[in-house]
Amino acid sequence: MEDSLRRKTEGFMKKFTIIPLILTLLVCLACETKQKGPSHLKVGTDKLIESGLAVEAVNLLIEAENREEDKTEPRALLVIAYSHALASGVTKGQDYESEYKRERSERITALNDAEMNKMIDHLRKRSQVQQNGFQALVDKGSDAATLLVDHIIQGTYSDVHGHFIAVLVKMKSKAVDPILSRITDTEVSSAVKMKLIRVLGDIGDEKAVESLKSIDMTNLPAALKMELYTTLYRLGEDTYKSEILTGLTANQVEVRRAAAKAMANLKGVKTSSLIKALNDEDSQVVIDITKALAVHKSKEAVEPLVNVFKSVHSETAAQEVLNTLNAYVNSGGELKKGIGRRLALLLIEKQVSSTDVRIMLASFLKGDALVKQLKAASLLDGLDSKLYDYAQTEESTFLKSELNDLLSKLK
Repeated sequence: MEDSLRRKTEGFMKKFTIIPLILTLLVCLACETKQKGPSHLKVGTDKLIESGLAVEAVNLLIEAENREEDKTEPRALLVIAYSHALASGVTKGQDYESEYKRERSERITALNDAEMNKMIDHLRKRSQVQQNGFQALVDKGSDAATLLVDHIIQGTYSDVHGHFIAVLVKMKSKAVDPILSRITDTEVSSAVKMKLIRVLGDIGDEKAVESLKSIDMTNLPAALKMELYTTLYRLGEDTYKSEILTGLTANQVEVRRAAAKAMANLKGVKTSSLIKALNDEDSQVVIDITKALAVHKSKEAVEPLVNVFKSVHSETAAQEVLNTLNAYVNSGGELKKGIGRRLALLLIEKQVSSTDVRIMLASFLKGDALVKQLKAASLLDGLDSKLYDYAQTEESTFLKSELNDLLSKLK
């Protein structure tokens, strides 16, 4: 009796011990079947985003799409990969080129908001595939426009809003309705509305005119009203020209900025109005007026433009002045006369407080056309000797190097 009971107990214990062992073995076997090392998604992402190897990435990402429970990321990356492979020309003449075109088209059509957001997550990083990835959003059309407009309004992905605006402009008419549907929304800030209205001007589709004109301007902030005027003007409504010109002398800086931004596109602008606006205390106004003077050229503008270097405006403003003066130099004739000598005197007379701006000026003066002017001036009043004396007083090693290069060209 006792032996029988003992045998039954031992048998039960053996079974009780074996079952966990079997379960442990099954778990271990399952672990062995899992992929070792980085996943197809990780390797495919690195191939695409880090190295721009779109074709290699496609094969890995297709496998990832099959394996991953959440398909969002591999599908988003595949759109980027197909787009970059085709745009970069690596598929040209290959057997799979037509397949890539079909896959790209079908996948762009099927893109949903989550997948587009995942694309943006990867396109935020500057890379070889960034431009072609954003082009896929352009080709997606109005659905992508709606998403991007929402991001601009909400302030999400703010580091790539510039790219979003470029995408909307490239979409042309497909972006117009998604923008128009939000610019009358009371929940959207005036600053964002101004940005979106400006995009409509950049798109240039006249179908936006009636919607913009129908907006009740009675209680609108002055800056927003000015942005509407300038965009309507760009869309062919010339009657708003006088209101825009008046905006250059407004008390509110936001109004002056909106008006100044429109000056390059205005027809028949008196350069005297632009030259006066160069005295504005706001750097952004000066930048846009300077851009306008590159379009509405005038020899009377040269001295006021040069005087900007003596102000406390931003380095961006200084660079924009150099861009405009360069346009004057390249135009020839009376426009370029005396620019080199005038800029050299700014340095010699130590009228420019910023070292970085002085470096910009010295580098600019090394251009062939300006060196020719400086050589002529050196014969008349020894400008090269004055530049040499000035160079000895500079503390910046890099600036001294630039000046020495300039002086070598003047020999």
